Amino acid sequence: MSKVIDSHNGADSVGRREWGKGVFFGTLTVVLLIGIAVLFGRYWLEGIYQRTFEKTPMQGTVHVFQFDYYYEPRHLTWRVGDHVTLAIRNMSSTHWHEMVIGQGFDTVPTTFGPIPTQFKRDFWDGVPVTISDATHIDNLVLNHAKATFVGPKPNMATGGDFSPTIQPGGSINLTFTVPNKPGNWDYGCFVQQYMHYMAGMNGTITILPAK
Repeated sequence: MSKVIDSHNGADSVGRREWGKGVFFGTLTVVLLIGIAVLFGRYWLEGIYQRTFEKTPMQGTVHVFQFDYYYEPRHLTWRVGDHVTLAIRNMSSTHWHEMVIGQGFDTVPTTFGPIPTQFKRDFWDGVPVTISDATHIDNLVLNHAKATFVGPKPNMATGGDFSPTIQPGGSINLTFTVPNKPGNWDYGCFVQQYMHYMAGMNGTITILPAK
């Protein structure tokens, strides 16, 4: 017996398939557009933040969050003579992080080129700083900072620039008056033989002259 094809039903089936493809590609397009909007929206918002808040001197409590492998925020603006509490918190669940502030670099030669080991000039040299609310601190190097402690004193270490090395989930507050050291400074994490810094865990500080 010959097979009879219902042309109407066949066209209907093709139409449904085409409609399904249209829905799929339409949904995919919407998802992609949303992803692009979120991505560029993030950079747009970061740009707004940088153009406004990051150019305004920060006073009082300034929060710096450590992630794997970056800081938020990535730029700070202070003014000489202002009173600041730098509240540093390690948001990582797996990695130790630190925050060293300085200018220039000491380097060691390697087959891949020179690798920074620490800053040439330590921001904290000679600076009075009150250290408080230190939790889950692996070690603290004071170098030449003039430190006063409120609460438990962290495990101390020697060698290198001023630096608190913070365990996952740990935090520390550093309260000080911005010293007369105007200019551009860098901050970074040199943990794991400086791999964190090279992976992008660094930022900048602009210190404005006193009014």
